[in-house]
Amino acid sequence: MSQNISSNIPLNQYRQYQQPSNTNFTATPAAANISDKGVVQNNPLLNAAANPTDNPLSFLAAAGVSTAALMGINNFVNQPLQNKKYDQTFFKKIETFIDKYATKPKAQSFFDKLRGLKAGAKNLINKSEILRTLTQKPSIGGPQVQSQAASVKGHLASRAIEAMKKYKAEYKLATGNEFKEFDAILKKAEKDSYKYYDDIIRTIKGSSADLSKVISKKPWWGAGIVKNKVSLQEILNKDILIKNYKTAGKSVGQKVSGYLMRGMECLTNGMFSGKGQVLIQALMIAQSASEASKAEKGEKFSTFMASFAELASFLATMGIQMRVVNHLAGLKYIGMSPENVKKYQKAMEIANKAAAMGNKKAYGKMCLYMENLKQAAKANTKWYQKPFKWIGNLVSFGRIKETLKPLKATKAATAFAKIPYGLKVGLGYAGRIALLMGVVVPIFSGIAKKMSYAIFGKPVKTLEREKLKEEAEAQAMEQQPQTIQPTQPMQQPQTPQAVAPTQQSKPGNLYDQLNNKYNQPISSQPMTPPTPAASTLRTPEENAGIRRSYIPNPILGVENTVNPASTRSAQIDAVMRQADIVEAQAQRYL
Repeated sequence: MSQNISSNIPLNQYRQYQQPSNTNFTATPAAANISDKGVVQNNPLLNAAANPTDNPLSFLAAAGVSTAALMGINNFVNQPLQNKKYDQTFFKKIETFIDKYATKPKAQSFFDKLRGLKAGAKNLINKSEILRTLTQKPSIGGPQVQSQAASVKGHLASRAIEAMKKYKAEYKLATGNEFKEFDAILKKAEKDSYKYYDDIIRTIKGSSADLSKVISKKPWWGAGIVKNKVSLQEILNKDILIKNYKTAGKSVGQKVSGYLMRGMECLTNGMFSGKGQVLIQALMIAQSASEASKAEKGEKFSTFMASFAELASFLATMGIQMRVVNHLAGLKYIGMSPENVKKYQKAMEIANKAAAMGNKKAYGKMCLYMENLKQAAKANTKWYQKPFKWIGNLVSFGRIKETLKPLKATKAATAFAKIPYGLKVGLGYAGRIALLMGVVVPIFSGIAKKMSYAIFGKPVKTLEREKLKEEAEAQAMEQQPQTIQPTQPMQQPQTPQAVAPTQQSKPGNLYDQLNNKYNQPISSQPMTPPTPAASTLRTPEENAGIRRSYIPNPILGVENTVNPASTRSAQIDAVMRQADIVEAQAQRYL
């Protein structure tokens, strides 16, 4: 590596820069931005956070407009679902229209092929223990993870609990009806509502309430402007739409109507889970609008759609992302049957309850039972399945529902026992978040972006411009010289100057006499002859182009110009004569 070092640096300092083990280089821009092609660059959410918009006011204005637009769309779609039965809604009309054309021979042939592919995939899964475990034996996460994994069912269950609470509060004031039939399910399902989805739907269907009655409430975060409307009829209609696309054996029209509703949820995030998430998606729309404003002419719309699809995929596929993590963690159950997996998870639940109560007997019994199940699964695991089982153990590391809690004992013993347990749980969740943000989210965002390209077109010019810009920046960073920070200068050993011994010089040896008398070391500074000024007088010899190799006589003055036409011997004689005179004068003054 070349280094630009000034020629005026002393030799000892120059040697300091050449010490390889003591040279520290500052971080170059290229090294500092090493993550640009890593997790941050691949994850759309982290990338957007790491590169804030240039105009914050325009960004906030776009977010405000987007919030109002999304809430307007939510109200427009939700209103008929809130006060009409399913057979009277737009979704039922779509269902009937699709079924009309789905019975034609070409459509039936297409659907038969799809069913054949599905059956082939099912047979392939059944032949592989790894694939069977991956699809049929998921791990269990905490309440939040399980709620997100339940996806729209979990969201709708939470919204149903909220609606029943509002009905009790509003009707009790207006009519005196307390809706006591809601009390049991509210008490049981208030925390983990996703577990009791079917019970919630049955309770609403058997209620004596006016299902189409819309309850409106202004949430605290809406600043008195936003209205959150809900009805029990809306819950029942959305339950039908969920079953339309989740339940096998339904007609094509029902599938289409269900997926249409799911698509609206992906676009607005207010269909099932209320309007709270609309605020998050409004920020995504503002970010996409900011990127579209910088795109090339004619590619602004396709740039906006690609950016929005990439960002919104995070919320739209949240349930799928949680299920992916759960199923990866479930690989640790390779070798267990699905029945034994459920027994193992139930035993873990009992053991953790016994640990919290300090029941040593029940705790030990369940631990032994789980150990036997694990050993049986280990015996059924083949050598090529072990790496996948290891992946499952790694991903499930520290999951609260599947990690043994320390047995309750004295306060001191329990406190010390909770330290490794807490570290295990913390490290496990940190690792799964890293897996989610670094691997799972980029996969879904990449798929969403490619789908947007296929539908709305690919902004080729914009992408090419950004690519050239990144390449130019990277090249400029590579060419930028690295900054050198020298460490503490190394002390150079002082070598004593060797003093020449005094010799009895000959009378005519002028150089030896001067050196012995003064013994002055020669300076290491560069000896650059000074540039003569324009007014400096020039001797006749200099004007004639003759350069002398000795000092002119200071007493006799400058010798007459040597005639170039004279003989060589005459010139030598003149030079020697002049040298003798100079030496004689020097002897005289010494």
